[in-house]
Amino acid sequence: MSFFKRAWSILKEVKRNFRNGEPVVHSAAIAFFTIFSLPAISIVITLIGSAFFSEDTVRKEIVKEVRSLVSVEASEQVNVVIQNALEVPAGFWGVLFGIVVVVQSSSIMFLIIQKALNAVWQVKPKRNLGILRIVKHRLITLGMVIGLGLLLTLSLLLDTTITMFDEQLKYAFEEYFSGAVRAINTVFYLLIVFVFFTAVLKILPDVKVSWKDALVGGLITSIFFLIGKEIINYVLGSIRIAGLYAAAGSLVVLLLWVFYSSVILLFGAEVTKAYASSYGRHPKPRSIAERINGR
Repeated sequence: MSFFKRAWSILKEVKRNFRNGEPVVHSAAIAFFTIFSLPAISIVITLIGSAFFSEDTVRKEIVKEVRSLVSVEASEQVNVVIQNALEVPAGFWGVLFGIVVVVQSSSIMFLIIQKALNAVWQVKPKRNLGILRIVKHRLITLGMVIGLGLLLTLSLLLDTTITMFDEQLKYAFEEYFSGAVRAINTVFYLLIVFVFFTAVLKILPDVKVSWKDALVGGLITSIFFLIGKEIINYVLGSIRIAGLYAAAGSLVVLLLWVFYSSVILLFGAEVTKAYASSYGRHPKPRSIAERINGR
């Protein structure tokens, strides 16, 4: 089969499955639960980054990333959430309770994403799973949060390194300095987005997705995500949603952004599935999962 015929076949399968897979419902659920998981996720990411930088520096970096992705209003909302989330109760029991809440809450968002991806692959967790398998399931989702924190820390390390060698870079690149720095940051940002989406498509579903299929899906998802990022930012800026909803405006903008990103992720999952299918690969469910209706 030629490249164009295969691409057309994949596109038709993606269109058919995506239309029948209720992506709007799953994306709305992901957006809803993300808001509730945000404080816990912020704590985990901040704690990871604090191993290398001050807590305030990490918080500002998170806010900066949200501002570049979504909007100023949404970044201010995230800033407030992080500040409130880091006010951990004093005392042994308060700290212990805080740890339990963080571990539980931070994994909720990825569990919802996992459920949506399982719907794409037509699998579901087996009933009456042993406690060890349930714990393993949770650790995987928590690991995704930690991985997100490590990616953000790498981004912060790059920014810090560039700042440290500011004068040397200016001398080396002369008038091309600003363009070179922007290019480095852009390439690294693209790499982070690609790695994150690929990891999600490979690790979270309860099917044994090959790295080759996940890489293709991650690449397509990243491209659509970056293109859509510019479009949705323009749309949100044009209709000024934050102003329409007054005090809740920044939260609405954040919800819409997560909703859009979730739709793109599920589209990428459909691409991954269709791409694998076009080569005769049909990933088997993991040991903790089974096909829906035996399919």
